Amino acid sequence: MGDEKHENRRSATLRRIEGWLTPVFIAMAVLAAIAGSVIVGLIGASVTMRYLAYAPFRFTEELVGLLMTAAFFLALPLVTLRAEHVRVLILVSSLPDRAGRWMAVLANLFGAAFCLWFFALCLPWLEFAFDRNIKTEVGRLLMYPWMALLPLSMLLTMLAFLIRGATGGNGQKQQTL
Repeated sequence: MGDEKHENRRSATLRRIEGWLTPVFIAMAVLAAIAGSVIVGLIGASVTMRYLAYAPFRFTEELVGLLMTAAFFLALPLVTLRAEHVRVLILVSSLPDRAGRWMAVLANLFGAAFCLWFFALCLPWLEFAFDRNIKTEVGRLLMYPWMALLPLSMLLTMLAFLIRGATGGNGQKQQTL
């Protein structure tokens, strides 16, 4: 009976943490969608300038690359939490339920470990860019604000993996082909 109370308390705590994080993840995903829209608008404006004024924006490629990277890393935590990313389930779907749950927990632990590793790799590069005030070549945009998104995203994505792993969320609610 004590184990059941402890499990219910742990489960309630995880749901509460997920409840706090989900609005943050949604706000980040909205920013990712806005970044995608800005990419389309920027490319459209640059093409228009190229053909009408014979002078495209010179910073378009740099800014589009930064916005694309930002959009990916902004959307990643929500996609991970909801397990709405591309996955191959042919092996996992053929396993018995218990083995499938263990496989999902293991996959979430590997995902969290990868995020931690990527986070550790990002920090020296962020520090390097910040210390030297590194800017893009053409547009002269500061790099470290863009680069700060990567470690932040990795920490939040790691939390999403850990929450999914701890709650047994394997995201197999989607249809499999």
